[in-house]
Amino acid sequence: MKLIAIDLDGTLLTTESKISAENRAAIKRAVDAGILVTICTGRATFDVKALLEDLDIPIIAANGGTVHDTGYRLISKTLMDQQAGKDIADYLLSQNIYFEVYTDHHLLSPFDGQSKLQAELDILKSANPDEDIHTLWQGAMTQFKQFGIKPVHDIQTVFDGNENVYKLLCFSFDMEKLKKAKEELTHHQKLSQTSSGKHIIEILPASSGKGRALTELADRYGIEKQDIYAIGDSPNDLSMFEVAGHGIAMENAIEDLKEKSTFVTKSNDENGVAYFIDQLLANQY
Repeated sequence: MKLIAIDLDGTLLTTESKISAENRAAIKRAVDAGILVTICTGRATFDVKALLEDLDIPIIAANGGTVHDTGYRLISKTLMDQQAGKDIADYLLSQNIYFEVYTDHHLLSPFDGQSKLQAELDILKSANPDEDIHTLWQGAMTQFKQFGIKPVHDIQTVFDGNENVYKLLCFSFDMEKLKKAKEELTHHQKLSQTSSGKHIIEILPASSGKGRALTELADRYGIEKQDIYAIGDSPNDLSMFEVAGHGIAMENAIEDLKEKSTFVTKSNDENGVAYFIDQLLANQY
């Protein structure tokens, strides 16, 4: 059996954050051909489920935080240490950095998150008048359009209860803030970091990650490394490429991912996922 693991943003999803009809049909063709297809994303499980609609395939979400089989059956979860999460949340708040907390049912965000990012963008625009502000703001708005996002007045309280926390996502237009946050994270042994974009830091449990979760799913089905095909575009997809026999980079992928790939497909706005699947099904890959 073959296994295809597909990232969402910048890969399966268009720039409008939608799954094209072509990509959706190609996934169904792969499943009908006996291939196990899974989504492997930084998004939350409930957000992925809403995007997939009638596609019943395994889901690896929150960068490996949860692994669901077909029928939405939970295989495993990897939780963030509550104290480590609270400590880094305190730091992010002290630095006025926007962040989201991924739980079982919501993406919790500070109530003033949107205005905080708008203020950062205004400063960036003043310092760099030639910057494409519209595109940058659209990137930020992708965060606020996710299924299940819930603004709260006191985001730290999530770490005082028994709620499961899978990851934190930071978003900032202030690159100096992000640089300092990355340095701060190196001091937290129970946490790791990755990224799905220039303005994003994703904070995970040290034992989490797309690669670990993909290996777990493959082992469950008895699938060997040489039969795993990982498709992605961003730094958080690197761990998938490390455990897959075949790394498929999108045309719009970062150069580091392309260098580690075995195949470069078309861009996310050109149905690159469907293009690769059809190559594989036709034995032309």
